[in-house]
Amino acid sequence: MPEAIKKKLIHYTPNYKPVWSKEFEILTINNEELTINNEESINNVQLTINNEESINNKELINNVELTVNNKELINNDQHKQRELKENNIYNIENNIEKKANLTAEEIEKEKEKFASLLDIHNHEGCLAYCLESIPVKPWIHQRKILLKFIADFPTSALISDEVGLGKTISTGIIVRYLLISRQVQRVLILAPKSVQSQWHEELREKFNLHFWSYSKGVFTNPDGKTITPINNIWNEVDLVLASSHLARQGSRSQELLQAKDWDLVVVDEAHHARRRNPSQREDNPNRLLALLRELKTKTKSLLLLTATPMQLDTVEVFDLLHLVGLKGLWQYQDNFCDYFDGLPLPVNDLRLNFWQSLTVDYFQQGGKPCAIFEQYLQQNNRLLLYSLKDTWERGRSIVNPRKVCQNQEFIDTSKQFLTINTPLKDLMFRHTRETLREYYRRGILDKPIPNRIVFDNSIVLNPINEIPLYQAVSDYVRHFYNLAQQQNRFGLGFLMTLYRRRLTSSFYAIKKSLERRLEGISITDDDLMDLDDADDHIIEGLEGYFQATDPAEIEYLEAILQQCEQTGEDTKLSHYLTLLRQELMNRETVITFFQYTDTMDYVRDTLVQLYGNQVACYSGRGGELYENGRWKVVKKEVIKRLFTMNNEELIINNERGINNKQSKINEQKLPNIKILLCTKSASEGLNLQTCGVLFQYSCPWNPMQIEQQIGRLDRIGQIHPTIHIHNFYYDGTVEAKVYQKLRSRINAFETVVGNLQPILAQVPTFIEQAVMAADPEEEGVLLSELENLLDNPPIRPDLEQMTAINVSADLQLVNQKIPPNPLPPKKVEQIFTQSRWLQSQGITFQDKDDDETLLWHLEDCSLSDRIWLLTWKTQTYHVTFYPEVYEEYPSVKLMSLGEPLVEKLLSLV
Repeated sequence: MPEAIKKKLIHYTPNYKPVWSKEFEILTINNEELTINNEESINNVQLTINNEESINNKELINNVELTVNNKELINNDQHKQRELKENNIYNIENNIEKKANLTAEEIEKEKEKFASLLDIHNHEGCLAYCLESIPVKPWIHQRKILLKFIADFPTSALISDEVGLGKTISTGIIVRYLLISRQVQRVLILAPKSVQSQWHEELREKFNLHFWSYSKGVFTNPDGKTITPINNIWNEVDLVLASSHLARQGSRSQELLQAKDWDLVVVDEAHHARRRNPSQREDNPNRLLALLRELKTKTKSLLLLTATPMQLDTVEVFDLLHLVGLKGLWQYQDNFCDYFDGLPLPVNDLRLNFWQSLTVDYFQQGGKPCAIFEQYLQQNNRLLLYSLKDTWERGRSIVNPRKVCQNQEFIDTSKQFLTINTPLKDLMFRHTRETLREYYRRGILDKPIPNRIVFDNSIVLNPINEIPLYQAVSDYVRHFYNLAQQQNRFGLGFLMTLYRRRLTSSFYAIKKSLERRLEGISITDDDLMDLDDADDHIIEGLEGYFQATDPAEIEYLEAILQQCEQTGEDTKLSHYLTLLRQELMNRETVITFFQYTDTMDYVRDTLVQLYGNQVACYSGRGGELYENGRWKVVKKEVIKRLFTMNNEELIINNERGINNKQSKINEQKLPNIKILLCTKSASEGLNLQTCGVLFQYSCPWNPMQIEQQIGRLDRIGQIHPTIHIHNFYYDGTVEAKVYQKLRSRINAFETVVGNLQPILAQVPTFIEQAVMAADPEEEGVLLSELENLLDNPPIRPDLEQMTAINVSADLQLVNQKIPPNPLPPKKVEQIFTQSRWLQSQGITFQDKDDDETLLWHLEDCSLSDRIWLLTWKTQTYHVTFYPEVYEEYPSVKLMSLGEPLVEKLLSLV
């Protein structure tokens, strides 16, 4: 028999003994003709797909999207055949259940095979299972956070790693372990609205955690299933992801506090929980901080995340740490702030006694001295170590404080001891890029942390058209901003600041905004991130801001819009195109960040005329590819795959000495994306270690936003030794003057800002006051204040010193062997796919060889032998047991704990 015919026959041969019935025979005969037609249709489809010339570009992109989605792997003809096949064998499956011929003893043995999976929460290898059953491989500092947090659970903590060091990864592996080990059941994650969807995607794709995301009155799970809550929304499901804005609304916050208790609450961007005037240290919390103060009594554990725990004052760190468990004398604001604020100051007898009272209290509360610091002194100055421990740890009375103050060696070493040994060491995790550099020096990382080269591009506006328009918009914004301040219309005032920010983005963006203003539309999705940082009174003002546009304002708007039609050549766009060409001569890909989608759309219209389908977009609308003269919306995952796929192939080609580069799926050419355009709201979802050039088309008022966007590239695994960063701003504007001072005074953006974050956090306020100043002299005074602040920064505690990273201790902790994983993917695969018990329940796993339709959509067919077609009743699912396969194709289901389908199957057992 020819091999091809043999395979075809085997393909249609069931893996169970056939059971004949008259009804089934009649049904088969009636459907025989339809079945044959469907088979011919399948063959035609396969021939079409294999014929490279017959696939147009549109079908090609659809294939890429199908590769990522894996939600519609079968065309209509194939789907009809599958439905027919399922209907035909439905009676057979019922007979299988009746005639499985499994004795009671065999059934128990079959069920025992699942015992190790059902009881994994009690197994010593549970932690290893949790880490090895997901695609993410945590780095050392993330493993350290996990191990320390779960060792003391239930506990609370603040994770304040720098931007780009993976706070989400640290959180995800903690949540996964606590859920699978059954130490928690009800989990609430609060995140800013601008990143809520990104959290939802990453929880599933990176950690196989299926949370219900609440938005617009509906809960939605990752599979798209929805639930409309009837009563208290917070009691509807146990795994909840919600917007922190929603949670702090009056009615919702009360419902949250009245809901059932939580086992774990996670708050992303926790620095939004703050006092209204931190510098004054008055206890006037905003809504979110007030909510968390009450919520901490309703949860076993609170986990706060922020890269900027201190923006203006030490009291901000105190407020966050107070939420996670300051004890003893440290739980009082004045004690905490005076302790850290006083460390840089000259010592006196009162300060010595004050410090001693707090350090002794710390050790009495269970604090442990920093081991690496003691080890150093033990080797170099043992007598000094004993003196330090007697004074600061055991509380020996300071008999002669004046003499102690004059002992400079003792004082200097004491300040180090007092800085390191505080509750911050136990309650706050803080890692920086310097931590990663130390890992590299020790050979733990195989690639160094890249260096940054920053280029400042000051755009000189056209004096004939652009400068008059810029001045007209500035006058309009300033006039109505000041009018709003006088009338306490905070919503209108905030709206004017948004328009002023859009003016720095592009003239097209402000034009579109003013047109929407005439139509009565004030806020867009692009403004959500700015709204994240807004104070409560502004949010309250916007909630009630539905007033019609003032007639006087309409006159302003119509006059400005008329000017917008006569701007002529766009100076900034021309400069951008020139630099873009230069960068693409030396680097393979470039990413450009925009503040607003309007500006991105404007720029891309020009770019596609020059680069065609080499341009792609990544925004709140999803991913977008340019195809046949139109923009097509695709999943963001498609964009990320194509963009990184090109670079991965480039690396391989370079290693092989091959210069030509093509991206292929099924031997078909794909868009070779060189230019990726992104909005700031979408930037949270990007990790682009393969791209080495970043354009910041307009500089936001908050410099930390630029740092966050640079962090998309400046990450672990960046393949380029240097990252090129281009910042754009209009020459002579307030924004330009501020950024020039930041660059000249503190080398902003060339390194992570570290302890200068409190200064940079004040920049948006300086810019707002300066651009809205009616008197030019007032602008000058404000800029002088900023310059003085940069030259003479106030003395504040250094977070890096306060949470000194003990790399040696970290390595010792993470190198401790944990019990091995009792359930590697291969074993779990055998348990499910070879289970006679599941087969007896009508659940089958079809090998990939029997599902040729799947292969047509796999880029790497070597992975196909680890993807199964699971059939249960009338439902079919593409599943894998291997995290590395799931990482490549996140739309298949990963058959590890956390996946609801696995939970359903186990419930049968």
